[in-house]
Amino acid sequence: MNRPAATPHRCVVCGSGDAMTIWSVAHAPMHAVRPAGMTDAAGGFGRLDIAACRSCGHLSNRAFDIDAADELYGALVLTNEPVSPGMIAAVDETAALIMRYLKPDPTVLEVGGGGGALSLAMARRSARVDLVEPSRALQPERFAGTGVTLHRAMFPVPALAGRRFDAVVCRQVIEHVPDPAPFLAALRASLADDGVAYIELPSADDILRRHSIVDFHYPHVHYYRRAEMELLLTRAGFGVAEVFDIKQGHDMGFLLRAAEPQSRQIRTPSDISASEFAAALAERRARGARRLAAIDGLIALYGANAYAQALLGLYQDSTPFAAVFDDTASYAGRCVYGPAGEIAIEPPRGERLAGMAAIVIAAYLHDVEIARKIAAMGFRGPVYTLRAHDVKGLGPDAASPIASLFDP
Repeated sequence: MNRPAATPHRCVVCGSGDAMTIWSVAHAPMHAVRPAGMTDAAGGFGRLDIAACRSCGHLSNRAFDIDAADELYGALVLTNEPVSPGMIAAVDETAALIMRYLKPDPTVLEVGGGGGALSLAMARRSARVDLVEPSRALQPERFAGTGVTLHRAMFPVPALAGRRFDAVVCRQVIEHVPDPAPFLAALRASLADDGVAYIELPSADDILRRHSIVDFHYPHVHYYRRAEMELLLTRAGFGVAEVFDIKQGHDMGFLLRAAEPQSRQIRTPSDISASEFAAALAERRARGARRLAAIDGLIALYGANAYAQALLGLYQDSTPFAAVFDDTASYAGRCVYGPAGEIAIEPPRGERLAGMAAIVIAAYLHDVEIARKIAAMGFRGPVYTLRAHDVKGLGPDAASPIASLFDP
C-alpha cells in the first residue's frame, strides 16, 4: 500500500496551491527496468496524479513520494544507455555542441550522467570531468584511465563543495527533482563566472501539443514548458544564451551563462485548457486499448524504457504482452513489469519476432531505426509506435507505415 505523498501541493513555478487532476494511473511502475524475480512482487509501484496548476498551468505529479526518491534514483539498473548508432551519435553531437562554447582543456561537472556516456565523450577533450550519479549499478572501474571521476551520490556532493567548473552539464535530471530551486542554486554555485552550463529536459510544450500519454511516467515529478524553465533558470542566476530543440521538439536544451538572479513571475497561460487536455488524454487511452484488443495474437514491445513502463501501467491488466525486446546487453536477467507481473527482457531474434502477431515500438524516438532492423530480421507483421502520429514508408516495404497506437 502506498504511503501518503510527501510532496507539498504547491506549484514550484508560481507558488499557487490550487490545481486540478488531469491524468491518473493507480499502479504505475516506479522503475523502467529492474532485476527479474524480485521477491516483493506487489512492490515497486507508485501513483500518478498529474495535476495542472490553476494559476499558471504547470504540470506535476502530486503523488510523487519524496521520501522514496533516494532509493528510486539509486536503483540497481542503469537505463537509457546508448546502444544504437543513432543514440551513440546523439551523445557525440551533444558533447561537440557543448565543447564549442568552452575554452581548451576545461573542467567539467556532469550531474546525473547515468552510465557516463556523455562524460566519457567530453573527457577526451577536457582536463578533468567529475560525474555525479546516484545509481548503485555504476562502478568506478568503468572510468579507470578515462579522466572521469565518479561521485556515486545525490547532488550536491560535499566532496565538491566550493569547486567551480568551466562547464556544468545536467541532462534529463531537473524533471526528477521535487524542489528545483535549491538544486538549480547548487548548479549555479558550481559554475565559474566565465563558464557555460547546459541543461536538457523533456518539453511539456511537446506533451501538450501531442497529447502524449506515455510521456507521463512515475520518476518524472515535473513537466516544464519552455517559459517555465526559463523563469526558474533566471531566478537561479543563469542567463539563457541559446535554446535548442532536440529530437523534433521532444526535448529542449538550454545553453546558459552566469548572471545575477532575477525575480520574475510567469503570466497565466491563455492557450491551455486543462479540462480539454484531460479529455484528449482519456480519449487516447481508450483508443490505445481498442487497438491493442483488436490484435489477434501475441504482442511484443520493443524497447525496455520509460515509455514501455508507462504503457504497462496503463494496459498490462487488459493486454498480456508476450515479450519485451531490447538491444541493451546489460539488461540480461532484467525485466519490465506492470500490475499483472514481470516480463523478461530479451535481445531481438528473428525466430522470436516471427512468433509475434504485432510489435509495438516503445522506444518511439528511435522507431524508424528499429522498424528497419526488425524488417531486416524478417518480421512482416504490423508495427506500431508510441509516437503520436503515423510514420510513413518505414515498414517491411516502402509503402508500409509504422502506425501510431493512439492516433485514429
